[in-house]
Amino acid sequence: MKNIVLLFLVIGLFCPVDITEASFQLQKPLLTPEDVLSLQVNGLYGRFRLFNESDGDEEVTINKVIKWINTSSLSIGPTELKLNTTPTLPKLKIKMKNGNISVIEPAYNCISASNTKICTLAEGEVIYTWDNKKVRLQSRELFDWLLVEWKYESVGASKEELLEETLYSRYYPYFDKTYSDFIMCPRIDKIERINGDTRRHIVRVSALNYSAHHGDIPYDRIHITLIDTPENGVKIIKVEIQKGISVTESRKQCRREN
Repeated sequence: MKNIVLLFLVIGLFCPVDITEASFQLQKPLLTPEDVLSLQVNGLYGRFRLFNESDGDEEVTINKVIKWINTSSLSIGPTELKLNTTPTLPKLKIKMKNGNISVIEPAYNCISASNTKICTLAEGEVIYTWDNKKVRLQSRELFDWLLVEWKYESVGASKEELLEETLYSRYYPYFDKTYSDFIMCPRIDKIERINGDTRRHIVRVSALNYSAHHGDIPYDRIHITLIDTPENGVKIIKVEIQKGISVTESRKQCRREN
């Protein structure tokens, strides 16, 4: 991939290059997930993909990209080229809920030789534009994702996640009505065979309470341990409730963070 992308921007120039010095301190975070409505990647050859905040699976990708932006470091180098011909490069448009749009593009390095400037992509660096400001950032993850890896983001839930939801749906009817609100982000935390028998299992499951999904109050999390056997069916043997778990823990439960 690296060898390919370096071929994208080899251009003969007779115009000056603007250089921006990293003479100021970036205020972090640059973005917050709650403010972002969507991401759209416009790749080469007309390829593009839209990631919407309203889609739970695509929200995971949005949060990952925002984390890379916020953990990037400031870099010194050109943020704008004045060209007779503008090269076609991948571009990421970040649409905010207030209507504003931020843009991320690959960065570049240029050298002069015989009245010609030769520009190549700067490995691991991008240009971030917002509110008529431009800054050059260093982030290997963001650079690689913008050039190639966005195309390989999964569409919809993974097979493992769907299997967890299926198993949780099987066990949910056995819960006491007191726990009926615990339907968000179900997880199968552990499954163990009983004495090596493939038909008999001890299962540990967890989920969040749906009533807290508006974000006004912290989530509670339920942990249920049950036995699943052919002769006795499903029997719940232990229930625990974690009250008011942290935002980090709730995001991990919903696969929003590692």
